[in-house]
Parts: sequence; structure tokens; C-alpha cells
Amino acid sequence: MAKNIFPKLFPKKTEERQDPGIWGITGVVESQNLTNPSKAKKCGNILDASSPTPQQAKKWQQSIDFLLEDPKGRAHFKKYLKTQYASENFDFWTAVDELKTKKPQGEKLKKETREIFENYISRDALYPVNINAKLRVGIEQMIEDPNTEIFDDAQKYVYRLMKDGPYMNFLQDSYFQTLIGGKG
Repeated sequence: MAKNIFPKLFPKKTEERQDPGIWGITGVVESQNLTNPSKAKKCGNILDASSPTPQQAKKWQQSIDFLLEDPKGRAHFKKYLKTQYASENFDFWTAVDELKTKKPQGEKLKKETREIFENYISRDALYPVNINAKLRVGIEQMIEDPNTEIFDDAQKYVYRLMKDGPYMNFLQDSYFQTLIGGKG
């Protein structure tokens, strides 16, 4: 049993986890005691809220589009990509998707496109995506007077990269096999 050094801030019982679990995480974890029905109800049954049904997970096998349209699919795919140190393409794709959904205008559009550009596209990007120079230069030329379609070609390019690489690997991963009811 690990010692809780912040009992007033974190009064829950903690325990040392020896089993690395699905994602290879070890160390101190919070005990939720979800085997007790009344406590599980109070916690909102955390396990069920984030776990897809086997049917949902099987649908994700049909197409990356089904995976990306489903919030649970996105969440599980992102977790997988983080384990592969490859979440920047997904994060970029998601940021562009959100930009298109919000359809900002004026200064807000400039601010949001600049943020996406600096995070993923610029030569000094914090989380650079793997796009070719032609796409990068085209975006650089449009960044001062952007529109919501500024990243469309780069988003399509990143989509193809995800579809042909990480998505296929995700489907073969033992974690995904467990989600669809396989042995893993």
C-alpha cells in the first residue's frame, strides 16, 4: 500500500499497482471500489462510460471514418496513438475538424488558424505533423489571410497517413482485440 502524502487533497485510498495493465502503467492508482454497486452508481460507473460495446468496436474495423465519428472510438484511438508516441497527426486532424465545425470568422479565425499552424505546421511547431513541403508552403502563404479551408489538403494527407499506418496497427493491437471480445 502506497502512502498518501496529500490526505486532505486526496482522501481516497491508494494502492500500489504491480500489474502494468493494458497501457503499461504501473505505480499508485486511486481505488474506486467499483465492485460495490452503490459506490459504482455514485462514480457514474466509470468503466461502462468509456468502454464501447463489442458491436461498436467491431464497427470501427469497417472504416477509419466510423472510428473517427464515434467519440469513444476517437478516445480509444488517441490512447493507442499516445502509447505509440504518434498522437500529433490525430490531434492536428481533430483541431482542423473542430475549426470547421465552429466556423470562426474575423480575428477569431486568424487566432485559431495561427494556433493550429504554430502547433502543427510551422517549421518550429511544438507537435509537427508529417506533411510534405508543398503543403506546408501553401499554408504558410495563406496564414495571414486564412479561411476555414486553409488546412483541408494537409488534413486529408494526415488522414491518409493515419488510415494506412496507425489505424491498421490499432486494429491488430491486443487491446483492440479485447474490445471486440477476442482473446487479445
